Amino acid sequence: MKKQNSIEENRVMFKTKLTLLFVFILTYGFSQNKVVEIKKLEINTKLDHFAARVVGDKVYFSHNLTSKRGRALRDKYDGFIYTMYEALVNDDGEIKDAKPIVKTELGRFNMSAATFSKDGKYMYFTTNNIDKGSNKLKGIETYNLQIKRAEYIEGKGWTNFMSLPFCDPDHNFAHPALSPDGSTLYFIADVRGTKGKSDLYKVSVSNHKTYGEITKLNETINSSRTEIFPFVSADNKLYFTSDRRGGKGGLDIYSYDLKSTDSEQIPVSLEQPINSRGDDFSFFLNDDLTTGYLSSRRLKGEGGDDLYYFSKF
Repeated sequence: MKKQNSIEENRVMFKTKLTLLFVFILTYGFSQNKVVEIKKLEINTKLDHFAARVVGDKVYFSHNLTSKRGRALRDKYDGFIYTMYEALVNDDGEIKDAKPIVKTELGRFNMSAATFSKDGKYMYFTTNNIDKGSNKLKGIETYNLQIKRAEYIEGKGWTNFMSLPFCDPDHNFAHPALSPDGSTLYFIADVRGTKGKSDLYKVSVSNHKTYGEITKLNETINSSRTEIFPFVSADNKLYFTSDRRGGKGGLDIYSYDLKSTDSEQIPVSLEQPINSRGDDFSFFLNDDLTTGYLSSRRLKGEGGDDLYYFSKF
C-alpha cells in the first residue's frame, strides 16, 4: 500500500513539476520575445521632419525650407516648401550634424519624400511641376506634384535633374520608392482609373535612364481611400500608408508580402507602437529587417511631423 501511495505521489509531483516547467517556459519565452522599441528623436522640433531613408553611413530626410531666422517658408498657395537634408546616424538611431544637401539646381523648390539607389548615386524625389496643370479633384489649375531623378557626382553634389517621362502635369505623381534591386519604382498617383484619392503604382526602371509603362497595384492593396508613402524592404515586403477603414488612427502603416502567391492576401496593419491613434506614415526598414524609421503625428510629439527610430521589429 505504501508502495502504491509512493508511486501516486511521485506521479502527482512529476505532473506538478511539468506544469510549472510549462508555465515557466511559456512566461519566460514570451518575456524574451522581441518587443518593438520606439523612440522620438532629439532632432525633432515644431517644424516638420519626415521620410527618413538610410543610404550607407548617411540618412536623408525631408525638412522645411527655412529662412535665416529658422522660420518655415511657404509658397504663394500658403503651403510649406520642403527640402532634403542629410546627416550621420548614431548607433542608437539618433540623427546628428544635419545639413541641407548640396545640389546644382538652385532656387526655392519643393523637394521631399525621396528614394535612393543602393550605391547612393541616384535619387528620386517629390517636387512640383514648373508649369500649371489641371487639378481634376478641385477643378482649378495648380502646380501638381511630379517625380524627378537626380544623379550624385563627387565634387558637384546632386546634379543632372530630370523629370520622369510619365509624369503628366495634369495629375499628381509622388512618393517614389525603389525596389531592393533597383529595377522597379513604386509611387503614388491620381491618374485616370485611380480607385481612391491616390493609388499605388509601379514602373520598370532600366539603368535609371529609361522607364516602362506604369501599372496600378492590385485592388486589395489600393482602397477607395488614400494610399501614400510606399517602401519596399530587403525581403520584398511592401509597406505603405493608408487612411482606409478599420485602422488604428488617422493614417496607418500597412504591410503586404510581394513574394506571396496567395491571391486572397490582404494588407496588414502594423501593431502598436508602430501604429498609434495619430497619423503614422513613411515607414523605412533597414536591411537588417529589425531597425528603421517612421514619421508620425502622435501624442507627446513636438507639434509637427516627427521622426521616430524603432528597433527589435
